[in-house]
Amino acid sequence: MNAYSISKLADDACVSVHVVRDYMIRGLLHPARRTESGYNIFDDKTLGRLRFLRAAFESGIGLDELARLCKALDADDSESLDRCVERVRWKIDVRRTVLTVVEASLNEMAAGAAT
Repeated sequence: MNAYSISKLADDACVSVHVVRDYMIRGLLHPARRTESGYNIFDDKTLGRLRFLRAAFESGIGLDELARLCKALDADDSESLDRCVERVRWKIDVRRTVLTVVEASLNEMAAGAAT
């Protein structure tokens, strides 16, 4: 298991330390353990979750939705988790559809500009 300080976790996920702290406050991330001097230590699982959260957020899934998902994951509540996963999948499908329309519009504009 790799151990990450908050700054190393942020660096490896290509986010700022402020993002990591914000996600901790929102309950999206939790340290794997704390040192005797009170420093948070994170693990590979947390790094994977952070990378997922950033990709999902940048894809248009809101932090409130992601917070519900993480809460269900952390509570090991399969019923709640299933509902959260379905909502996130639905949002992914909607985003995919919107991006397909945007791409078609871009292609039309580019073709029109070329003539």
